Amino acid sequence: MRRTLAIARAEWIHNLRDPRSLFVIVVLPVVLLLLYGYGINYDLRHIPFAVWDLSGTTVSRDLVQSFVASGYFRLREVILEQQDVAGLLDRGDVIMVLVIPPDLEQRLGGGRPAQVQVLLSGADTTRATVAQGYIEAALLGVSQQLLQEAQRRSGLSGAARPTQGFGINTTILYNPSLNSTRFIVPGLIAILLTILAALLTSTAVVREREWGSFETLVTSPVQAPNIMLGKMAPYVIIAFVDVLLSVLTGVVVFHVVPAGSIWLLFSVSFLYLLASLSIGMFFSTIMKSQQLAILVTMLVTLLPTTLLSGFAFPIRSMPTFLQIISTLIPATHFLIVIRGIYLKSAGLAVLWPRVLLLGVFAVGLTALAAKRFEKRL
Repeated sequence: MRRTLAIARAEWIHNLRDPRSLFVIVVLPVVLLLLYGYGINYDLRHIPFAVWDLSGTTVSRDLVQSFVASGYFRLREVILEQQDVAGLLDRGDVIMVLVIPPDLEQRLGGGRPAQVQVLLSGADTTRATVAQGYIEAALLGVSQQLLQEAQRRSGLSGAARPTQGFGINTTILYNPSLNSTRFIVPGLIAILLTILAALLTSTAVVREREWGSFETLVTSPVQAPNIMLGKMAPYVIIAFVDVLLSVLTGVVVFHVVPAGSIWLLFSVSFLYLLASLSIGMFFSTIMKSQQLAILVTMLVTLLPTTLLSGFAFPIRSMPTFLQIISTLIPATHFLIVIRGIYLKSAGLAVLWPRVLLLGVFAVGLTALAAKRFEKRL
């Protein structure tokens, strides 16, 4: 144990004396969380739209005003001629054109169904899909109000008004405000921990070979497993510091607070960090240079974790073979756990299958790195 602690102390001193290591440890996770936290946002605000109002009535003006007042839409232009519709959409000045029929007020006043047309640009499918949801919600919210107001102007009494169809009463659980930041920040923490943890250990062994100090380790009485454990121990502490910095940044800057147990969050993070640190340590033992070790580690961790773990794209929408591959990525299971803790206040009784898989990954990858580490030149 004394020999293992001596190796850990030497690795710790190296990180404290290396400005680049200190930057990666302290500054990089906070900077990346701020950049991605502000840069990635699935919410749309001030969607530019145009109106072609063929009705020109109070009801149609109320409908347009309801869209603007919601805060999600911004009126860019009022169309007077039909040929202007295609030009606005082609140039990208607007992504939506609201076409109001000439008989809107008469139909609503008479209790008959009325339809408005929405021309939506699908050039940006993600933006169009989100905008479509906003449009449907806005129309649903104002249709009943406009119907009642139009019937009141038409002089229909309450008894004479036709019976309306069913209404929709939606209750949103876990994230009532539909704030995408609450969904993104936990995912960003998982992505950053993956990259940083693997990056920290990716040069731990190959650095010794490049600097010529590996011979000292080879000739020392310290056994190979003790050397590897001693080198990984400081990075476990360092990675936990990154966990604390990421969680605190999410609370202070983005006001995203874990709804569940913070102790469960830290415990699961420990298992996940062991797996990520072991990935970096594994490549550090087989690469011949620090640059190559860093490059390969980044490729192996960054791309699969970002694209196949469910952070950017839903796993269920992927082809079957990619879904199978995603189950082999530790970040896939950690994302489910951390989002369950942050958003749903889920406990171990619900998350234990994923936690168990993370434990298997941690033990398996650590054993793989230990087996690959050899105390020889």
